[in-house]
Amino acid sequence: MDRVKLFLLLLVVVTIVLAEANPIMNRVKQFLRRHGSTLLLLSPLVIYMALVFAVPVGFQVAFAFWRRELYKGVLWRPVPAFTLENFVRAFTELEYVKSLGWTVGVALFTSVVALALALPVAYFLARYKPWGGAFIELSFLLPIFGDIFTIYALSYAFTPTGPVNWVLMNLGLISEPLRLQQSPAMVIVWMCLPTLMVLLIRSAIAGVDVMYEEASQVMGASWLRTFFKVTIPLAKKGIMGALLLTVSSAVGAYTLPLILVGPYNIWLANKITKEVDPYFNYPMASALGVILTALCAVLMYLYLRTQEERRAA
Repeated sequence: MDRVKLFLLLLVVVTIVLAEANPIMNRVKQFLRRHGSTLLLLSPLVIYMALVFAVPVGFQVAFAFWRRELYKGVLWRPVPAFTLENFVRAFTELEYVKSLGWTVGVALFTSVVALALALPVAYFLARYKPWGGAFIELSFLLPIFGDIFTIYALSYAFTPTGPVNWVLMNLGLISEPLRLQQSPAMVIVWMCLPTLMVLLIRSAIAGVDVMYEEASQVMGASWLRTFFKVTIPLAKKGIMGALLLTVSSAVGAYTLPLILVGPYNIWLANKITKEVDPYFNYPMASALGVILTALCAVLMYLYLRTQEERRAA
């Protein structure tokens, strides 16, 4: 009798589940019928992003909370153990704090300088439509797509016998060549170049109606006052987005300091590499990588927010 009751109870449960699942299955079928082709087209990209991005980032986050131990006295290896020790070290030990502060500080400084250099050039390209404007804009993309070539060119330009020292010495500004090679100053000079920022700000200024500037000048404002009181406030979201994007790329700089300064530079990305080789400290490297990734993600989120607000406006 008990078996019969149990069978009936199971039959009722299965019936209820099937009755509830039927509408859900119908909705799933409708969704697949409507968006199946889109999902099929996106599936290769989703699988690729999962394999080369999501899975490695997941391992990175997991390793950040592990610790390392000496295996048989000869090899350091990561050990699964939830701990915040790596993050505590990153924000308390002088070596890491100095590296993080230097990386963020240089990124902010160079981005502000690049912004000051980019504003007049972007305004010129947006308003005056010069002859050869497309070539000028293309020149600003060269350091992005051909950064290795421009880095080595800059490295040669600042050698003791390079063109920069030659010009300065012939003008009588210096008496002996400047020793700028293997110096963070070279990295700062390169990072101050307003490359992509010029194009982003040009687009923002081009979106501002000239009528507002003309009205300001008709009311008696000078060109400079109109630029700072009318043009920049109306294009501020695009300008802020360009600044945030530049800071984000500068925070994650690795190739530039490695070539111009050397493998023993102070940038955080280099510290991450050094933790892996030769110290084999994967948990600490992962923790530093998570901090750097989180910082860049926050900046990119703020950048995307400025673009969304700009489109909504």
